[in-house]
Amino acid sequence: MRCDRVANGIVEAVKDPEIMDKLHGMPIIVRLQGTNAEEAKDIIDNSGLNVISAVLLKEAAEAVTKAIA
Repeated sequence: MRCDRVANGIVEAVKDPEIMDKLHGMPIIVRLQGTNAEEAKDIIDNSGLNVISAVLLKEAAEAVTKAIA
């Protein structure tokens, strides 16, 4: 999977107010695994949006645990 394309799609989706309304403030945590995962993480992290990215499964699990605490 080209993670950079996935990341760009996520950023565009999160910018859409209609989509964000449907999420009702739920945190968005994205685990990236595949080609260009580090580049994709940078895209999400530098988007200025409230989206948490992780490359490692452990990082994603920790983010979920923190988000629901």
